[in-house]
Parts: sequence; structure tokens; C-alpha cells
Amino acid sequence: MKKFLNNRILTITAIMLALCFWFFDSFVHFFIYGEPEFEFFPTDFNELWMRSAIVALLSLFGIFADYFTNNISSRDKLLELTGVYNDLLHANLEVLSNQLDQLKLFKLEAQQSKDFDAEIITLFDNSITEITELVDSLTRVTDITDSRIKAELSEFDGER
Repeated sequence: MKKFLNNRILTITAIMLALCFWFFDSFVHFFIYGEPEFEFFPTDFNELWMRSAIVALLSLFGIFADYFTNNISSRDKLLELTGVYNDLLHANLEVLSNQLDQLKLFKLEAQQSKDFDAEIITLFDNSITEITELVDSLTRVTDITDSRIKAELSEFDGER
């Protein structure tokens, strides 16, 4: 309930302001204009129409203000999450790059040793090449969206 009220605070404020306006206008007509009786609902159609229009406009203003405020708030949260995701992606790529460098060092040591089979070193080299291409492909992603990352990965799968 509290979240609902927080999301609709401008709407509630605008409706309360509109109701206050309605009461105030009734008091002004009775006390200042000297109408013979206090009319909460005016009998004059023109006066009723004007009050209703103002109350409706004030209420609609509150509804639209809440709608746009909530959209901006949601967009800000999404941008913050995208930034966190972007930082996480770059941290993961950094870890992958470090691991790749360690694998390359292992390959150099294996090539110098006479005990390793040449075919195994070739398979290992192919694996390092694929990982390098994938990491390079992911580092080129500037638009951090699910569809863009999938497109980069599918390009990588298509090249193999």
C-alpha cells in the first residue's frame, strides 16, 4: 500500500488540490459574491462546467506527472543496472584475457618440452585462437543489449 501511495503521490496531491479548489470556489461565491445560499454543487450550468473542467485538468495533470515521473525513475534504474552490467562484462573480459595470457604461457612451455604431443599442442593452439576471437568479439560490443551480444556470438559461431 505504501509503494502504491508513493507511486501516486502527485495524483493524490492534484486531486486533493482540485477538491480544495472546489470548496474554495464555493466559499468565494457565497462569502465574496454574496450569493443567497451556499451551493456545493452550483445550479448554474456554466459555473458547474468551469469548476468541473478545472478539477479535471488538475487531476489529469497529477496523473500525467506521476506517469512521467515513474517512467523517468524506471529508466534511471534501468540505466544504472545497464552500467553495472557493463562493468561486470568488462571485468569478466579482463579475467578472460588474463586467463588467456596464462594459457599462452603454458603453450610456450609445452612447445619447448619434448614430452608434449604435437597434435595436442595444435588442438590447444586452436582452442586459444577461438577464445581470443571470442574475447575480441565481445570487447567490440558497444551496445550492451541482449540482442547485440547474441549477434556477436552468432557471428563468432558462424566463423568457426
